[in-house]
Amino acid sequence: MGTNARNMAGLQALRRWVRRHERLRRLAGKLAGRVSQLRTRGLSERERWSRAIPYESNFWDDWLATKAFGNEDEYRARLDPELPVDDELLAEQLRSLPQRAVSILDVGAGPLTTVGRTYADKELAITAVDPLADDYDRILAEAGVTPPVRTRRGEGEKLLELFQPASFDVAYSANALDHSYDPLRVIGNMVAVVKPGGVVLLRHRRNEAESKDYLGLHQWNFDVQAGRFVIWNQDVSHDVAEALAGRADVTAREEGGQVTCVLRRLG
Repeated sequence: MGTNARNMAGLQALRRWVRRHERLRRLAGKLAGRVSQLRTRGLSERERWSRAIPYESNFWDDWLATKAFGNEDEYRARLDPELPVDDELLAEQLRSLPQRAVSILDVGAGPLTTVGRTYADKELAITAVDPLADDYDRILAEAGVTPPVRTRRGEGEKLLELFQPASFDVAYSANALDHSYDPLRVIGNMVAVVKPGGVVLLRHRRNEAESKDYLGLHQWNFDVQAGRFVIWNQDVSHDVAEALAGRADVTAREEGGQVTCVLRRLG
């Protein structure tokens, strides 16, 4: 057998090994998700969520210890106090606002908000909230990291205990609300805390609970079905525009595995 043939045979063997082990990895994930579901059967959504909190804390502990799992560009960006806004969904809304000073609420921000701190001639005032903020403060301190925006403790389901209605120009959340125990209530609260005419911006991976086999905090799916923004899991499905009728105009789209949604507060 020639060198090229041996190389090809070796490559094919490697591909078979990768496919076999990828199938095993997926099977292990499904099994872990199924065990988690059985263990939490009969519990409320909040009780399930509470039991899964260690998964999220451990993730961020590892994220900081490895500097974003080796993605040093992302790590540096999160710590940059002058980070420009690079989310086009947010940038589009900022361009449309006539005022210079803009207040932004990031819900489920994690220990280091991804919201950019600077944009054109705007003065951005960012408030970051997350229910695990106390854990994040400990993890940040142990890593010797000072965040450019300190996350404060607060559940999205209880935003109105933290802030007065109509307090912000923009409310934002990325890859976080599908980890909450009642995402529909969180979104309703986000609508309530933005000013009339203000917007709620959501950016989430499509149907992540399904792809993660409902493991840990992955208990809800965000999707666009027949042009409608839908939140669902194995037990229930919510049409968000229908649930918030009279309170917000809702537009959503799915592209490249990402669900983006803009909710504009009425009244």
